[in-house]
Amino acid sequence: SALSFSLSLLLLPALSLADAGSSLAVRLKAIQSLDADFTQTTQATKGKPESVVLGHIQAKKPGLFRWEVRRPYSQLLVSDGRELKIFDPDLLQMTIRPVSQELSQTPALLFTGNASALQKQFSISARKNGASVIYTLTPKAKDSVFADLSLQFKGNEPLSMSLRDSLGQQTHIDFFRVKRNVVLPASAFRFTPPTGTDIIRE
Repeated sequence: SALSFSLSLLLLPALSLADAGSSLAVRLKAIQSLDADFTQTTQATKGKPESVVLGHIQAKKPGLFRWEVRRPYSQLLVSDGRELKIFDPDLLQMTIRPVSQELSQTPALLFTGNASALQKQFSISARKNGASVIYTLTPKAKDSVFADLSLQFKGNEPLSMSLRDSLGQQTHIDFFRVKRNVVLPASAFRFTPPTGTDIIRE
């Protein structure tokens, strides 16, 4: 995205890779549920302008999340821990995918998965940025869907996420009006599309 973390940020000298992973795990374990607004900025690439979308995220352990884009277009991603449903209301189309190991490594599921397992899947480092800490996660698997991912926390509250995919495109997500560990209705993680929706199973 247009927003990227400065290369001048120094690794915390007292924080080893193992400590960084343990520190991140503690913060993620402190999040049993998450409700927040977000802005997502994807950097400009050749032939495509920079894009900015606004939306809302709800996540709950284990494995439940709802990612809703509200502006400038509408899109809904809902997972009940077994299936991921992606609904496009403009096309009246919904794609259903199993929540595979690959999907379990995607950013939305970091807040809903097993924090202790992260150190097996990722190399984790930590950088200090004023009163906040930025964790960078690099997948150990060579065929991962992204090249690296950064999570910024102030205390136990997530502030932002920055993702670079395998093609080098970067996306930055800022979280606002964050509510941790609130009660979320089960209905938030269920979705039945309107009549006439074209359903595609992958």
